[in-house]
Amino acid sequence: MSSLSGVGIFWAIMSFIASVGCSIGFYMPYWLSGHMYDKDKTPVYFGVFRRCNYPRQVEGKIEMVLECGRYTTFLDIPSISWQIATLTLGVGCGLAMLVAFTSILAVCIRGVVTPSVAKAAGIIQLCSGLLMGAGVGIYPNGWDTPEVQQACGYKSSSYNMGDCEFFWSFYLVASGSGLTLICSLLSCHAPEKKTSIPEYQF
Repeated sequence: MSSLSGVGIFWAIMSFIASVGCSIGFYMPYWLSGHMYDKDKTPVYFGVFRRCNYPRQVEGKIEMVLECGRYTTFLDIPSISWQIATLTLGVGCGLAMLVAFTSILAVCIRGVVTPSVAKAAGIIQLCSGLLMGAGVGIYPNGWDTPEVQQACGYKSSSYNMGDCEFFWSFYLVASGSGLTLICSLLSCHAPEKKTSIPEYQF
């Protein structure tokens, strides 16, 4: 039986949705959408550590590889801002998932989330939301890299996306980080309040 209040059950569900959404958005490369200005105008997508569709030189010719993949090493990520965003988002998603699974466990098992645990969970979620928000805010600073400029009409620069546009992964992470911050406020009301037994004098 759950030891969570009605607000606590809502907090657990929202925490789970926010953490899953952020984790999916973080992993998927559909943050920024642009086009390679070749004869086919191939669509290109960038994430913080992955991208879809990229040019490759084969026997002196440039051909487009139509697949998604991550950069070979961490240092191959083309922007220091994206490297920082990868770290902050990775840690933030990890913390969010930790609280989310704990809260879901508390729905099924009594005594998992006590008032002190709820306060700690709220602090962790606050840190998680701030880390993910920082990653979302830092990401546009990396739009001055040659890879992005090739896909954005050579007009992009830091915090100027040129001819590109945000795609669904960016919105998913941004929404999830905001929801995580809201959940951090709800956590204090998550434990079920104990009813006091009145004392009778005889």
